[in-house]
Amino acid sequence: MGEPTLDATRLNETAVSLATLNFAQTQAHVPTETSTPTQTSTPIPTLDRTRPPIQTPTSDLACNVAAAGQPIDITIPDDTKLAPNTSFSKTWRLKNVGTCTWSRLYTLTFFSGNSLNAQYTHYLLQPVEPGDTVDLTVDMVAPEKIGLYQSNWMLGDPDGVLFGIGPHGDAPFWVRIEVVQKVTDTPQPTQTFTPTPPVYISGEVDLANDDTLDLDTASLNPEKDFQADLLYKSGGTPLHMLTPLNEMRWAAFGDDEPGLTNCKAAAINDNSIGFTEVPVGSYFCYQTAQGLWGWLRIEGVSAGKLGLSFLTWASPQ
Repeated sequence: MGEPTLDATRLNETAVSLATLNFAQTQAHVPTETSTPTQTSTPIPTLDRTRPPIQTPTSDLACNVAAAGQPIDITIPDDTKLAPNTSFSKTWRLKNVGTCTWSRLYTLTFFSGNSLNAQYTHYLLQPVEPGDTVDLTVDMVAPEKIGLYQSNWMLGDPDGVLFGIGPHGDAPFWVRIEVVQKVTDTPQPTQTFTPTPPVYISGEVDLANDDTLDLDTASLNPEKDFQADLLYKSGGTPLHMLTPLNEMRWAAFGDDEPGLTNCKAAAINDNSIGFTEVPVGSYFCYQTAQGLWGWLRIEGVSAGKLGLSFLTWASPQ
């Protein structure tokens, strides 16, 4: 049997096939490269999102705020009746509820309405610390014409900024009066009777315990003690007590309104009058410390205050 001969063509194909297979196997076993960061990145700091403690907001108190005193009307309650051209003094009681001291450069200033012939600006007479109260007085004159008049006032700081009372501290306080017709004497051909004198002053007032009343000027708790005609006390025995002051004299009259002649004929004295049950509708004749005659009527008790109406004639003894 003869030796086999090699086919060159087949040998070449086999060599190529083996080389191709060897390359493929070599590539299949090459480990896959794991990508690793070439450098370590610095972590970005995160924001601290921890909620801060909740703080309860505090109300910022305003510097200049006033409040009504107890009571605010020390003299001349609202709708006090006055004769034309009557001079009177209005006093308000105010409380400093702001954070700033009212120095003597602060003012009591006319704001609106009718000035009632008063000076427009009044500087405070003494400083008022926060939490303190002060009584402020303005001298006024009732207008000549009859009618209802209101005068509105506010406080002013050294820069001229006005402030007042109320929830926002921007409301004015006021005095309101009613000017009533002044009765004039009617000439008589004969002196058969004494003509009724003109009404000097009249009004209504509510008296709290320890309040005083000046019946010559219709002033509640007058600034000067010698001006007061009547003192009211409550809560004792008897429950209600009215006491004349400064030589004022009076006498109970009855349920009918007295005239000047009736009052002059009454047996007046300076005795105190006390009662437990309020004699509503009772009239009393009086002669003031300045010698003027008049009458007062007890209207009743409301909210712990004794209500009175009164009339003073413009005629001395």
